[in-house]
Amino acid sequence: MLTDDQVSVLRTALGPLEIRVMEIIWENGDVTVQQVLDELNQEHRDYAYTTIMTVMSRLANKGLLNRETSGRFYTYKPVFEPDELMTHFSSKAVEEILKDFGELAIAQFVDTIGNNPDYLKKLKLFIDRLDQGTEP
Repeated sequence: MLTDDQVSVLRTALGPLEIRVMEIIWENGDVTVQQVLDELNQEHRDYAYTTIMTVMSRLANKGLLNRETSGRFYTYKPVFEPDELMTHFSSKAVEEILKDFGELAIAQFVDTIGNNPDYLKKLKLFIDRLDQGTEP
């Protein structure tokens, strides 16, 4: 099950049904549309097969699910684990902000971090690791 913080981050890029579908897939591994539909409908929801098929297809098109043919059906599995997906979305958001605002975004980021000693200490640590050529 996702934490509230993870759900909050996911809401910036996914709708509620997409998030629930991803949760089901993370809980069950390789799944078919029918398996996801069955679990959703056990939660007293009344979704059509085509609705869930469309959601899962879109998640695959977004690069969040791998889709493989298994007989007459597709099976889906997650590309990212929940924490990896948080990192993926965070990275994309930072890239977009830097693309749109450039140096101003960096200045605002540093200005904001400068007001929080714990974050400032972490930023210095990440910069030191970057200078040393190790992963932050």
